[in-house]
Amino acid sequence: MCGIWREEPQGDELSQGELKGLLKDPLFSKLRYVGISGGEPFIRHDLGALAGAFLESCPKIERISITTNGLLPERIEKALPELVRLSRASGSLLNVSISCHAHGNALNHVYGVPDAFDRIVRTLDLLTPRQDQGELTVSLNAVLLKDTLPRARELFEWARKLRLPISFVVGEIRDRFRNLEDGEHFLGEEDTPALLAFLEERSRSSSLRNLSALRYREIAGILTGTLQRSLACYYALGGVLMGHDGTLFYCSHSKAIGNCREKSPYEIFFQEDNLLYRKQELLEKECKTCPPYTLTRWELQADLHKVLSLLAREKLLKLSGRGSEG
Repeated sequence: MCGIWREEPQGDELSQGELKGLLKDPLFSKLRYVGISGGEPFIRHDLGALAGAFLESCPKIERISITTNGLLPERIEKALPELVRLSRASGSLLNVSISCHAHGNALNHVYGVPDAFDRIVRTLDLLTPRQDQGELTVSLNAVLLKDTLPRARELFEWARKLRLPISFVVGEIRDRFRNLEDGEHFLGEEDTPALLAFLEERSRSSSLRNLSALRYREIAGILTGTLQRSLACYYALGGVLMGHDGTLFYCSHSKAIGNCREKSPYEIFFQEDNLLYRKQELLEKECKTCPPYTLTRWELQADLHKVLSLLAREKLLKLSGRGSEG
């Protein structure tokens, strides 16, 4: 959970013209995946034009994902036709990921909005027919907090009945998320047994249809200190995070490494002292204990041999009677 919504934006947002100019930089010449988040993207009246700037400037994009809280069904309904048209014209996949951290009235309490869950249901009613028609894909994401962990199984079952993939992440306190004052809402040591039990449930029965089980198993190992991260990360594979004002980061754990308005993104990324920071502070330290909260196509491609080996080993253990129960 973040507190960015409480603050007025600092620094002018990039205009569409500025964004198009930046996307011509060599750093983005092979861009294949774009994620737009916030804040709340659907508050923008120019979201379609923003997505169009990426798709027009970077023809190799295969997937564009928009993360939303799902509380604005009317705005989402208005924006969808243009987003679908743009993604189809470019041959890219459009994904809408809804942040839904609890089921029913519990979500209303988390968001402090009386009809939050009903709004999300209305948003899903708009999105799922388009998914059935092949126009986009829909997914859910949920943050595990003190108030949401006890109800996480209920949320999982609801998503399963809807046949919607849901990804659970452990809430993190970070200055960049503006949530340093919200520590009482995040999981503490006393919540560890319940958290590990939930992750263990989600990590059962790894298969080609349930690769997320490998991710939850690794998250549990990292949290208990018994594992270091071994699964790939799209940031470590060459991803980058750009803020609303052009500030560049190597990943969500990275410090700001420069501003694209002041210097070429390519030059910022490959600046000698920045690369040294990326290697020594991120790849060799932070990355080893960073839980794998995504399992994208590009990460799976990088991990294909590793994933198939793990699945084969688990199959052999089950055949021998020593594997986990399915």
